[in-house]
Amino acid sequence: MRRALPLVLLLAAGLGLTLCGDRPGTWPPGGSTAGGRDAQPLDAFELTDAEQDTVTAARWTLAAQCMRRLGFDSLADVDPYHPPGWPQRPVDASGTVLTLVAVSDDAHRYGVQDPEDAAAHGYRGALAAYRAHARAKTWTMPEYVALTGSSADGGPARAHERPVPDGGCLGQAERRIRGTGPRTEPDLVSVLRGESRRSAERDPAWRRADRTWSACMRGAGYHYATPADAQRGDDRREEELRLRLSGGRGEADLPTETEKRTAVADARCKQRTGYLGTVRALDVRAQERVIAGHRAELDRHRARERAAVRTAMHVLATGTP
Repeated sequence: MRRALPLVLLLAAGLGLTLCGDRPGTWPPGGSTAGGRDAQPLDAFELTDAEQDTVTAARWTLAAQCMRRLGFDSLADVDPYHPPGWPQRPVDASGTVLTLVAVSDDAHRYGVQDPEDAAAHGYRGALAAYRAHARAKTWTMPEYVALTGSSADGGPARAHERPVPDGGCLGQAERRIRGTGPRTEPDLVSVLRGESRRSAERDPAWRRADRTWSACMRGAGYHYATPADAQRGDDRREEELRLRLSGGRGEADLPTETEKRTAVADARCKQRTGYLGTVRALDVRAQERVIAGHRAELDRHRARERAAVRTAMHVLATGTP
């Protein structure tokens, strides 16, 4: 099962929208775990958690060397096997920066599933799992520029009067391990996971499962056509905005009590109606079909990933790429 995968959306005044991540985009660093109750066909083409840990450790090892060359000791005390998440742009003179982190993982692929998790975190269980593992670290703007290559003014990135590598120290490390810079788009497996999911959702059996779940929710006093509607919670937004403006919530991304109650009902209805077993089986079949149509591409993708692991192991053993 893949670990929590955050998509960090950075909104900065006058800077538009930037999509960041670690893998770059995964934290905790993880691919897939072979076998297991919830293993899916596409997992076979991703790195295992242990392999991704190796790649991540090598990336941060190389990044630390690069940062030292640029005159920073910022990573001197960072354990490459337990590094911080992908650097987030700090607030600077360019304006206020609002960072929103949306996280997904296999445990929440079909929405909230466990009533206890729902009672504690509402629809934000994946975010809670991410925060439980991510090492918090605040970067200065010069450190952020050196790590990512994203300059404060949009011009060529420099640190201590030295040019910063394209993509920053982390980008340079990624090129040395994988032969390419940080990905700005989802990789092949992520794309195919989305494609297979959309295909599965068009199956009449999935739609029947949605209707059965919806009927259960009506019995609990909720009116949503699908679990996605419940998770989006358009009917809760006014309450959330009011609480946020009144200071009734410590953080904007903490769930309200209404959200928690809704999520608990959602998870219980999924269990009572057999929803999860139905949609998971449809998803697996859709993944098998998509694999058959992209086998050569997937085999090449897996070979590249395995090559990256070998390079990462060499980096960790020798300290050089």
